[in-house]
Amino acid sequence: MELLKKIVDKLNIDINLQNLIFKRVAIPYHDDYNSVNQYWYEHPPCLIPLFLGYGASYKGIINHFFINRKNTFVELDLEYGSIVETAFNFKQLSVYLILPMIMSYEGLTEEIIEFAGKIDFDKCQELDDFSNKYGDNTDYFDELVYFKNNLPLNIIKDMSTYKGDFPSSYDNLNESQVINSCLFEISPAAYETIKNRVDIPEWLIKETDKKQLFENYILNNQLKEAWLTLNSKGWLLKDVAEGLETLKSKTNDELFHLVADNWIAGWRNSTFLNGNY
Repeated sequence: MELLKKIVDKLNIDINLQNLIFKRVAIPYHDDYNSVNQYWYEHPPCLIPLFLGYGASYKGIINHFFINRKNTFVELDLEYGSIVETAFNFKQLSVYLILPMIMSYEGLTEEIIEFAGKIDFDKCQELDDFSNKYGDNTDYFDELVYFKNNLPLNIIKDMSTYKGDFPSSYDNLNESQVINSCLFEISPAAYETIKNRVDIPEWLIKETDKKQLFENYILNNQLKEAWLTLNSKGWLLKDVAEGLETLKSKTNDELFHLVADNWIAGWRNSTFLNGNY
């Protein structure tokens, strides 16, 4: 966990979230926010897992290098194979934590209020009122103060109001960001929309030899393209590790070195030494 602690510090992650990640504050009720120390699943290096979810999933942060993309909170369902954007900030993430608690207990309890206080969340009554009116229906999240006019891509309906730069969701395609995305960030539905385009980036074509393409980009010092290729599907994990070492030699970015070393260490200690993604 020492590498993850250094990564979290470098990313200036909210101290309240840090307290949850490193179990300084216990999360009541949930079995979906477990320590990432418990198990390592295959995932692209652009995803920094913060929690191990129930049923083989990761909750974490997307952090791209060699490209101008905002960090955002995401979830990777390993069976589905796609990353979705869930929240822009910790306050939004807190709603996903606390609203299910209220739903489960059919109202606020002292335990929920106490937990909310420990993470500086002061909108419990608003969530209680919301649950009485809408349950946990994300179609109405725009009525919540922390989501008002700032919906993440997984629940947005009108793309013209979207303020982020994540490339796709199950229902939406953010056209302008296709060129800045990796294959894990393109949902199956979105992929069907772009797969036959003549201008589709090579690293997003499923049939492309990703290792060879990566090597070509490295030879031309196209680090953005090499990075996005490394994060797209079609790799043996041992080759991903080698690719990360190659990119480490191309940059002095301390955060990149930490992220690469953390991914490699997780893979080496996992049951997926001969795996792929």
